[in-house]
Amino acid sequence: MICPNKICRQEIPDDSCFCDQCGAQLLRCTKCGYVGTSKFCGKCGSPMAIRESGVPAQPSAAPVTTPPPEVKTQPGPIAPDQPSAATVIVQLPGETIFICHPDGWRLEVRDGDILGRTTGQHAARLGAFPVISGRHAQIARQGAQWRIADLGSTNKTYVNGAKLEPNTPVQIKKNDVLNLANITFTVEEG
Repeated sequence: MICPNKICRQEIPDDSCFCDQCGAQLLRCTKCGYVGTSKFCGKCGSPMAIRESGVPAQPSAAPVTTPPPEVKTQPGPIAPDQPSAATVIVQLPGETIFICHPDGWRLEVRDGDILGRTTGQHAARLGAFPVISGRHAQIARQGAQWRIADLGSTNKTYVNGAKLEPNTPVQIKKNDVLNLANITFTVEEG
């Protein structure tokens, strides 16, 4: 299987409890069997448990998406709760961006929209992910640039693996990887 740590992504034995390349502890979803490195499942949002030795990965345990080859990640320490995968398509520098989940659904996000489980116009869809905070992040446009800011979320927001400081907007551009808790998105031009 491929290590679910998005920084590592090396081939490892199917029955591993830890990645022998990066050392990340592998966890298994208590509901769907997905194998990942975060505290909550990137597919269904259920809690993850320590993976037992000798239990091979299930076919559904592959990462939700594989980042495009041109995606650059920032090197840094590897955290055992590194987020897993989904996709955001951002049309730059238009008036909206489109958030596309690997299951094929899309959300149209406008300047100033809040992404949250209970707040914002997308709460009905994002409410399916219990790891996303009620008011998780805000995406805004400044000139021709899109920016994302964490709104003090419980499970944090990341851009290219770097954790955002609360209420500090960070520019996002084509091929950037965004994480709302353990749900990963990719920025692309529309």
